[in-house]
Amino acid sequence: MLFQFGLALLLQADPSFQPRLAGVPSSTNAFTDAAGFAVLKFLSTWRTAWLQSVEYQGYGHNEIRLRDDHCHWDGSYSPTGNRGYYRPPSVIHNSSRRSMCPNWFPGDEPSPGDERVTRDVSLTTGWRDRVREARAALIDSMARLDKAHPGDAWITGERVRFLVDQGEIRNAVDVARNCTADRAWCAQLAGFALDAAGDYARADSAFDAASAAMTPERRCEWTSAKSLLDNRGRSAYDHMSCDERTAVDTKLWWLSTPLFSDSASDRRSAHFSRKVLIQLHSALPWDERYDWRSRFGGEALSEMLVRYGWPAFSAFGGSWEEMSHASWMGFYDSTRTATAEYPQDRLHVLPEWRAVEDPFHATADAWQINMPDAESKDEPAAVWWPAEHYGRTAGSIRQLPDQTAMLRRDGHILLVTASELPPARLSFHADTSSAVLVRTTGPGAIEKVPRNAYKNEKAIVVTAPIPSKPAIVGTELRAARAGELSARTRFAVTPPATLASMKPGETAISDPILMSVTDGPPPGPETALQHMLGSTRVRGAKVGVYWETYGWAAGDSVDVAIVVSRHEQLSKLRKIGMLMRVAHDINGSVAVRWGEPQPGHSSWTIPGVVPIQARSVYVDLSRLETGHYSITVLVGKHGSTLVPISASRDFVFEGT
Repeated sequence: MLFQFGLALLLQADPSFQPRLAGVPSSTNAFTDAAGFAVLKFLSTWRTAWLQSVEYQGYGHNEIRLRDDHCHWDGSYSPTGNRGYYRPPSVIHNSSRRSMCPNWFPGDEPSPGDERVTRDVSLTTGWRDRVREARAALIDSMARLDKAHPGDAWITGERVRFLVDQGEIRNAVDVARNCTADRAWCAQLAGFALDAAGDYARADSAFDAASAAMTPERRCEWTSAKSLLDNRGRSAYDHMSCDERTAVDTKLWWLSTPLFSDSASDRRSAHFSRKVLIQLHSALPWDERYDWRSRFGGEALSEMLVRYGWPAFSAFGGSWEEMSHASWMGFYDSTRTATAEYPQDRLHVLPEWRAVEDPFHATADAWQINMPDAESKDEPAAVWWPAEHYGRTAGSIRQLPDQTAMLRRDGHILLVTASELPPARLSFHADTSSAVLVRTTGPGAIEKVPRNAYKNEKAIVVTAPIPSKPAIVGTELRAARAGELSARTRFAVTPPATLASMKPGETAISDPILMSVTDGPPPGPETALQHMLGSTRVRGAKVGVYWETYGWAAGDSVDVAIVVSRHEQLSKLRKIGMLMRVAHDINGSVAVRWGEPQPGHSSWTIPGVVPIQARSVYVDLSRLETGHYSITVLVGKHGSTLVPISASRDFVFEGT
């Protein structure tokens, strides 16, 4: 009785405790007061269950978690004086009295599950049953209040929220579709419920309908993707008008499509779903764990949820740590001192800002969607923490390294791309039938290109004809079943001119292609491409090199050279030593030259309107030190004074 009386006083005495939805008309009445009381009562039950469950299960006692519990805005807490982790890897602070310090779930602990998928997964079995019963009673109560006071935006929203939390997704969709409150808010709720149902296309449409129903000012804030961008992107975004942001957002979500081969808009849908989640949770001053008032860190909490979504797990540091934190910060609020932890298989699908500015010149490293593999001594969060990430319900995706070349043909370009398969420990299953080559030139302009696919010992190789026009391309290997690992490559290409575009007497050369070494002599064109390396990291005493020249006929007398050059960055100390002649330059080149036609150097003629000569050789690397190199092929007419044509490829030699 005392608890109920206290909640009632809070709702009546403090305007900040009245349910509020930003941008949605609302009024204080007995029905919303009753709903607010019922929700706060349930949240108190859930919080009690969580605190007792986490303490019972024994989480929250390692030093990294203790550091993250003490999420001081200045990063001043260190669990020990000698580890050097004085500042958490990600401190989100918005000029308030509390910050947020998200982190990865420890890799050496069994995962209890993901609250984003199952909200009560952190609770013990006994508490989980009690909480579900309490939530079911709350849902029934909210349904009665919604019927008695139809059109109440907050009551309808909370019904949808708790139905989703209860796992009753179909009922949540029905409630949202029958919403009679503010039109934009009802569309947002429909998108939120449909996203939870995995119906991303309809969720996306609902969110678009919500945007269309908003005022221009509210729409500009609702559609903003600023929180997801890197620092360079945020700075550029700040200087844009709303119309300019709309154009950038369209490009951003196109480039962020997880797999072009299914074109699902799940990442965009997740972004708007997170914003609705924030609305639903921040309508009251506190929820299961957090205080949502701005002066107690509500803005920092909102930014964390927009960037990363709801944490998979939160470890409570205990009453002593909570008192210690409050003493240091000089205040005590309703947020529990707990971590915000995420699984390490989350995807960072938004590209770097340079790819948004100039998509058709963006290299593969602009799309790095996975956390780099950490060494055993590394704390995962010290290795990587992106501007945003999300958990893909259909299964994670592995970004594959690649080696790609473009070979000229009469009226098209033959794209040749090899993707290195993931390590065996990831249990990735791939065959040539699952390999799809995608090509896109803009939002809505996505195609699956007819291709040939081959699989060698370490890579999937795809060859396909493409137009001689800039595009974004990639190989995608979709999992056969939901929840399994998919894989992809993604990068921009600016193809050369076709053979039909070459002028009489003009000559050209393709990019050299690195291939594995097999028994017997270097192979011809088709076999050489099938043995492409799936990356530019080379291991072994020899490497194969394949290239094509255009404009020289079979039997033409040409001079050929292959130059291998080392490119290591020199330290200041070595540079000084070189000036004093007490240290040598570790960089240098070795070259092999020969003239053709010559016995022992095979070439193959490929039909075309311009003569195509294909060549392959094996290059000995056994005397090289490990490091960064380039291999350059030079071809010129024998006896000519003109500069020979050349093409290069960088590679990393990892030793024999």
